[in-house]
Amino acid sequence: MTKTENIAKKNTQFMKQMELVCLEFDIVGNCTLRRLTRAELLREARSSFRKDFDKLKLIYSELSLEKNSNNFSLKSFNEKDKRGFLRFFRSSLQSRDIRQVDPAFSAKPALWVRHNAILVSLEQIRAVILFNKLFLFDPDNPRIQRAVKLISERLEKSSEKDFDVPAIPYEFRALEGIFVNVCMSLEKDFSSLEPTILENLDDLPTRLTSRQLEELRSFKQRLSQFSARSQDVQRVLQEVLEEDENMINMYLTEKNTFPKQVRTPVEHDEVEILSESYLQIVDHFTNRAELLDNAINDTEDLVTIRLDTIRNRILFVELTLNIIGLAFGAGSLVVGMFGMNMGIPIFKEENSSTFFFLLCSFLIIGSIISLYWWLFRWCREKGLYST
Repeated sequence: MTKTENIAKKNTQFMKQMELVCLEFDIVGNCTLRRLTRAELLREARSSFRKDFDKLKLIYSELSLEKNSNNFSLKSFNEKDKRGFLRFFRSSLQSRDIRQVDPAFSAKPALWVRHNAILVSLEQIRAVILFNKLFLFDPDNPRIQRAVKLISERLEKSSEKDFDVPAIPYEFRALEGIFVNVCMSLEKDFSSLEPTILENLDDLPTRLTSRQLEELRSFKQRLSQFSARSQDVQRVLQEVLEEDENMINMYLTEKNTFPKQVRTPVEHDEVEILSESYLQIVDHFTNRAELLDNAINDTEDLVTIRLDTIRNRILFVELTLNIIGLAFGAGSLVVGMFGMNMGIPIFKEENSSTFFFLLCSFLIIGSIISLYWWLFRWCREKGLYST
């Protein structure tokens, strides 16, 4: 055995023995702190696994299956039946699935449905739902601590007997508690973000400062993070609604109580209504975030137009000063010509100094005005100047 194989084997044994700290909710919402290894968690999830043999007998009616798994042999199956049987057990909770809810791993938002469990990873909430238990991981997380009371109240309230209202299965009560907490978390974050952004957008057109622009950039970044979170939750709920088989497999209590009962692909109204109701809420926040992002983009376009206008004004002032400077430069040319050390007949006449002063003044002013007017007309024709 190579060194790499030894390291991999040791890491595998370590992961199996590593304990996961979680909160366990019972059927009435009571919460206790537990430490479980992966093997113990899988054992909890597979506690009702033998009852699934009755369902397999119904699906594969031509096969004679033993209820005792120790006497069960795959050799009596043909390849088609063997593949179907193995596919059924692979769809149950596996050790690799625990990574989705293990806080030591970074997991993308997901809701996985197995034959004997539901795995949820949404908004830092990582949970495994069984037909009679809920395991909530990472209890030291502040968001988890805020969610504990809400989920416990939801389980306790829904477990009260009401003869006029049909009993809601435990897994749906736990799932609803998680959905409520996720929606409340999104609502809280968006409610704290929206007013400040709208206030900044209202002040920005009239108070265009570098500080306001920096705040707008920061708000847009926070809004993008919120949009990504809400879109992830939206995607997860949409994936659940698109898979009829997953929605049927979410009836864990029914499968445990009545293992021989088989639902048709369209008998999942409770799950569909539950998922659609919270999908509408998430869609609402996603759409509002998108509208707010569009408002920020419109404001950025407006700011860009204003900055372009200010820049054009500065360029116009610079162009005007250049034209004036050129005109005065032309006047100085006339002064230079008359200031040359040359004999000029007009200087010998009477009152020549007065005549020289008036002539120079007329030429200078005339050249300045003429050149300025010509340059002004030329700039307007070329589109360099507009009023």
